[in-house]
Amino acid sequence: MSERPAAARREAAGEDVEQHRERLRELDGDLIRLIRLRVREDRLLQGARRAAGFARTDLARENAVLRGYREALGPAGAQLALLLIGMTRHADQPPNGREERPSPDRSQ
Repeated sequence: MSERPAAARREAAGEDVEQHRERLRELDGDLIRLIRLRVREDRLLQGARRAAGFARTDLARENAVLRGYREALGPAGAQLALLLIGMTRHADQPPNGREERPSPDRSQ
């Protein structure tokens, strides 16, 4: 059994680390995009609820979301759900600090 020199092992491990880091950067970008979409959709729902004469939020539905996240991800999942729900509390503040417009397919 031949051992690779330590420098070669470190180089190979470094490449592996970079591959994992790159994948995590991609996943973070996907999560950010999906969170923005979720916030936008929730704000559209709130507007529709208000236009129909209902309260802006549905606490029973929010509790169901919390339960779902907790069941899928554990206690930290419930915390994540609270953060996501909290991002839509102030409908006048876009999640990225810029004014958002609905996508073209929503305005038709």
